[in-house]
Amino acid sequence: METKGRERVALIVNADDPVGEAVAMRLADAGTQIALTGSDAGRLDRIASRLVDRGVPVIAVMTRAADPGEIRESVARVMARFGRIDILVQNESVLAAKALEEISDADVGVALEAGVAGPFHYLREVVPAMRKGGFGRVVAISDINYLGLARTANVAAARSGLFGLTRALALESARDGVTVNTVVMGDVDSGTVTDAERETLVGGIPVKRIGTPADVANAVGFLAADSSKYVTGQTLFVCGGKSAYFSMSI
Repeated sequence: METKGRERVALIVNADDPVGEAVAMRLADAGTQIALTGSDAGRLDRIASRLVDRGVPVIAVMTRAADPGEIRESVARVMARFGRIDILVQNESVLAAKALEEISDADVGVALEAGVAGPFHYLREVVPAMRKGGFGRVVAISDINYLGLARTANVAAARSGLFGLTRALALESARDGVTVNTVVMGDVDSGTVTDAERETLVGGIPVKRIGTPADVANAVGFLAADSSKYVTGQTLFVCGGKSAYFSMSI
């Protein structure tokens, strides 16, 4: 049975992009109280204002994606506001994909800090309390680059690290009522795709359209629901069938 009213609390990490915003609205529509973190203060405030206009209890906290101290403080502020966190949505950090010979030492650090270290710190701060309370939903949002596409070595390494982290945590937390799953995005239009790019991308997508942030948010909503208690350690592709072209779609 779904929890009624605004009893669940969701923390959405990196909420300050179109996918994070769509997830916030989707979960709010399901009756969830919302906490937002991100590094774009203006965008966070705008999303928070949209939620307030809908009558949704919300807190927005500026946080750098991989700073352990700031992450610890942001979680503490959410706990002070709501008393608990039932749902953790770890939206991916935006990373610029590069071929191996183009990747600098700094690029390696950025990829691993934003793609693996940041999520690890949030998980470490949030999941133990979920396990103690006997309920939790963790949903990581990644992208199809984790499969290892050409000229994406830095991004593939980061996304693959998150893939392993969430699967391991799913096994650790399953008996405590905490599910951990990953949503893998394909080509999603966040408002920056040109008509020429769209035409090229659509040619490689079986359903012949680009995804939307709402497509991703609907998948997150399913995995974050109380009723998804028997789904954990899974990877849900939201890619219009594109992952079927790969031999390793797990």
